[in-house]
Amino acid sequence: MHRLLLLLLAAASLGGCEALRTWTPGFVQPYRPDVQQGNVVTQEMVEQLQQGMTRDQVRFLLGTPLLTSVFHRDRWDYVYYLQRGKGNERQLRRLTVYFENDRLQRVESDPMPPEKLADNLILGRRPKAVPQPPPQEPQPQITIPTTLPTR
Repeated sequence: MHRLLLLLLAAASLGGCEALRTWTPGFVQPYRPDVQQGNVVTQEMVEQLQQGMTRDQVRFLLGTPLLTSVFHRDRWDYVYYLQRGKGNERQLRRLTVYFENDRLQRVESDPMPPEKLADNLILGRRPKAVPQPPPQEPQPQITIPTTLPTR
């Protein structure tokens, strides 16, 4: 009885250890959600940026910047961070936009994912198929005579 109690106590105390996750089955592990923070910026969005764009045009294209500073008024930072709940996958991407006289001057960026990959980042590793609308039956064709019948 003491051995069983000691074994249960040891299992309970090891339950909080990260190393325990590597050798325990998945159904025993706690649920850990994916953590996403920041702006999802794709390669196609970066390619649309042009020197001379206004701040409003950049905001329309990329969204509201994650970081703005009163000390660097001519700099906007777009940051995206993803940590998967299962596994050790972490992603960090940065895009910095510099303005001069309220016009886009230059852009510094990490490699950004293409649009298709960005969708999978948002939807998760195994995104479910988008439901298709049910098929519609063809509507009966009604013809309207172009001339009026004569009497």
